[in-house]
Amino acid sequence: MIRRLCAAVFVLALTCLVAPVAEADDRDDRGGGFSVRDVEGPTAFAFDGFATVGTVMAPAASVGRFVADGHGHLTDGIRTLVVGGTALHQTFTCTYSVNPNGTGNATCVVMTGPVPSDETFDFVIVERRKEAFFTATTPGVTIRGATRTQK
Repeated sequence: MIRRLCAAVFVLALTCLVAPVAEADDRDDRGGGFSVRDVEGPTAFAFDGFATVGTVMAPAASVGRFVADGHGHLTDGIRTLVVGGTALHQTFTCTYSVNPNGTGNATCVVMTGPVPSDETFDFVIVERRKEAFFTATTPGVTIRGATRTQK
């Protein structure tokens, strides 16, 4: 359960990190729309909430970073996830999509040692290539967080 929670938290963090900043030519034909290009570069994130461990909801928090390629992929993801007082060091990769209104979602594969788990997140871009808010959509996980571009 801790692995599943960690994976969900990781995906959420990744989703938030999708930072916005696109040029006018990256917009859709209706003008002003968002795209995957609005999530690009090295990004830091933090989140907190609760995750199910066995049959109990435990407090969870995480900090980490990833690199968004502006084409729908997050790579080099690392995070420290603390669930119920137990710290886990994890790596992850994700794919993401962005809607013209700045909302989007991410699907991540989180590795806790050799064990993979899947996590999903929804996010909203606050400022192109700079900041986003996210929430986990993985069953049994209630977390929210934010991402910011690393400078």
